[in-house]
Amino acid sequence: MNYTRTEGMMVVSIIGRLDTRTTPEFIKCSAGWPVEPTVLDLTGLEYLSSTGLRALLQLKRDFTRKGVAVVIAGSGGLVDKVLRMSGFEQVFTLYPAVPDAIVGVASGST
Repeated sequence: MNYTRTEGMMVVSIIGRLDTRTTPEFIKCSAGWPVEPTVLDLTGLEYLSSTGLRALLQLKRDFTRKGVAVVIAGSGGLVDKVLRMSGFEQVFTLYPAVPDAIVGVASGST
């Protein structure tokens, strides 16, 4: 995972796989993130399991309880299919690319 900060928000690039082996590391890392608007950049994510989906959902719930937006950008291929088949487009705002997500979050349209 790579982190950058831009325009008052955090952009987290999740790369490779988010599955039963890698999700514990994601949970540990995300527990230390500042609670601020966050874009999850899935451009480099190749595989997303049900364990990874649950971790993303829990992160969304935790941040939403604190009134902070979490959105997804750049999902494609299999990852996008998994998100949509799981109904995540009803839970997260999905953007085609990170720049779109940054504009959306900055304008409050999440």
